[in-house]
Amino acid sequence: MRLTEEQKEIIASEGNLKVNAVAGSGKTTTILEYAKRRPKNHILYLAFNKSVKTEADQKLSQQNISNVTVETAHSLAFKQIVPFSRYKIRFDYKPQEIAQILNIPPSPGDLSHLKLASHVLRFAKFFCNSPAVKVADLDYSTTIYQPESKAFVMTHYDQLLYYTRHLLAKMYKGEIDIIHDFYLKQFQLARINLSYDYILFDEGQDASPSMLEAFLQQKANKVIIGDEHQQIYSWRFATNALQQVDFTTRHLSNSFRFNHEVAHLATSVLDLKKQLGKAPNINIFGMGNHKDIHSRVTLARTNSALLSRAIELLIQQREISKIYFEGQLGSYTFSEEGGSVFDILNLYNGQRDKIRDPLIASVPDFEQLKNYTEETEDASLKSLVELVEKYHNDIPYFLKRIKESNVDDAHRDQAEMVFSTVHKSKGLEYDEVFLTNDFFSEQNLYDIKGAIKAKEVDPKTIEEELNLLYVAITRAKAKLHIPLKLLPTGFYVEGMKTIDNETKLNLRKREIAKKKKSTKSYVHWTKQEEAELTQLFLSGKTIKQIAGLLGRTSGAIQSRVEKLDLWDQYF
Repeated sequence: MRLTEEQKEIIASEGNLKVNAVAGSGKTTTILEYAKRRPKNHILYLAFNKSVKTEADQKLSQQNISNVTVETAHSLAFKQIVPFSRYKIRFDYKPQEIAQILNIPPSPGDLSHLKLASHVLRFAKFFCNSPAVKVADLDYSTTIYQPESKAFVMTHYDQLLYYTRHLLAKMYKGEIDIIHDFYLKQFQLARINLSYDYILFDEGQDASPSMLEAFLQQKANKVIIGDEHQQIYSWRFATNALQQVDFTTRHLSNSFRFNHEVAHLATSVLDLKKQLGKAPNINIFGMGNHKDIHSRVTLARTNSALLSRAIELLIQQREISKIYFEGQLGSYTFSEEGGSVFDILNLYNGQRDKIRDPLIASVPDFEQLKNYTEETEDASLKSLVELVEKYHNDIPYFLKRIKESNVDDAHRDQAEMVFSTVHKSKGLEYDEVFLTNDFFSEQNLYDIKGAIKAKEVDPKTIEEELNLLYVAITRAKAKLHIPLKLLPTGFYVEGMKTIDNETKLNLRKREIAKKKKSTKSYVHWTKQEEAELTQLFLSGKTIKQIAGLLGRTSGAIQSRVEKLDLWDQYF
């Protein structure tokens, strides 16, 4: 295998090291070669999740590398803590269970006790993932971003702190089952010294702070590898270790997944961070030249947008017949706390006798459920509420058709389209990628500049929104279909909304478009150009910006906007 100079430099390096690796840059290959160079040393590879661990184990076995042990943070902590304790484990708790365990009294006429219980469980997870020794050392309100939720937390903060400490004490004493993050915390607090010569920490941009603390305590040579711009799990209290440790820095900047046009677009999206006072300072070189199309995926930011697109393609437009959802299909129709979209529909219709989930059953009406999702920042439940508001009683039929058309894992290669959120596609790649239009755009950034300046919006949340778009773009190997509204100012796609290696439909800078203005001033408008104009207009682009993107004069754009009655139709 031919290695790049960057890879060779990393493999030869000694001492503590951090590696900033862009998407598709051969990170796993570099890790394996690093281990091969040290056959007599005992090496621990901390993988991001179980699927990455399984894949790494297979590659190590295929290459006869026997000196590397692969663990996830949780599997490592489990082996060090749980077998020697009295703990019993459960996956998670529901708010009504927390309220019952802690005897949180219900409030007549509202859901305050369940909202409080939801925040208590979230606060407990925040502590378990933090490096803090005491719950009181943390300020939970810093993890809350929505105004309604923040107001609730600040009003009930003393109760919240009391109940969180009480819940964790019950877990510690073995009075109730522990959650998985709890033994991760116990591992960090135990300050266990691991007998490895090298520890490789993968996906360092989404590290659990408690696991990072345990990692940094080790005497072994330490290597953190990841992509600081792929941090998309701060809502799980992850931290960007690549920005926190003072290790020798190396880079993997050549992507073998996608071409230079996708690399250019990805860089331009990250450059938007400069408007947040950030300086990305990133180089991405697209070295890919893939042409064959075997896998196609639709990527969305949210579950509701993804299911909506599946309904459009499968049922309303009938463009596809076999589909596959990354992960289990049920994970898109059930909230993390267990309520299903059918329970929410029954609440919407007032059919309370058909509701199975205790949380949904305890909600007086649909409007109060919407209020609950706002004050608890329950994104998974909110996504299902949005589906019910959009499709109402058509949902059972739509989901029945989706289930009938969804192939199982063994036959995913038969699917004409894979559907996935960006979070579920992390670490994966596809030949052809279609993005939905629910991602954060440059226009959104302009719209909230005032709120950021007034400190009503945390810039970190916006930075992560841009990271989501970057991750989505960089899943593509051969073709990328992206809505025009998501393109940063200065880009347009010549001919169609596709970045395509086969037909060389390249992204062009605005300067190229400007050169064409004089020649297109009086050129006939095609239906496609009018559709693109409408989409750009609705996305909030100015007349001047649209002119640059479409290669027309501002006067021509203004005239066409008036001819199409866009102001009257949409405003």
